[in-house]
Amino acid sequence: MRWRPILALAGLGLGCGGPGGLVVPLPDAAVAPAPAGVDAGPYPTANVGGKPRTRTTAGQVFPNFTLEGIRSVATIDERAEVSMAEIYDPAGTRYDLLHVVAVFFWCPHCNNETNALAKLASWRAEHRVAVIEIAMQGYGSSSPGWSELQEWVRDHALDFPVLVDGQGGELGQFFPIGSVPLNIAVDPRTMEILSVDVGEVADMTAYEQGFLAGS
Repeated sequence: MRWRPILALAGLGLGCGGPGGLVVPLPDAAVAPAPAGVDAGPYPTANVGGKPRTRTTAGQVFPNFTLEGIRSVATIDERAEVSMAEIYDPAGTRYDLLHVVAVFFWCPHCNNETNALAKLASWRAEHRVAVIEIAMQGYGSSSPGWSELQEWVRDHALDFPVLVDGQGGELGQFFPIGSVPLNIAVDPRTMEILSVDVGEVADMTAYEQGFLAGS
């Protein structure tokens, strides 16, 4: 997979500022196990960080976060623990792109982008694109509570995981979280970060397709 100057085509719009506020933990509950058949071997541990690929240097390896949330609207009542290692696909048999999106539920640009992602479920399946959304704030300035998380997943009918990272405590160690939506493109074969972009994506298909071309 190679770097492509796709941003002019896809377009990045406005975003929302933050974070700040209370960290509200999800309530204790049984955590659903990971799906079978996702063990791809040891996750890369060298050069882990938040820097994306440039024209002359490789991107760093996306950190192997493990966060709690909901896997999809189909399992909306089950609290799940999801690791980035589930997406790691060194043989390239399952995915060609991982698109990580960090959001605040109160942000209209995050809402718009999530709607766009929801509409592309069939396209993503055909093009082997995995999406993970990471929620740093709920409908107020606090981190998302369980009912807010369920409401977000249900209202958007999401078929991909939405995980909670209250106030960006994990993500903020590696990436700029002052504005959202934050879009991170990752090569699932190596977990190399291809791009880190702030702001609402105007054309989601063009944005994701740009990273797939030449893969």
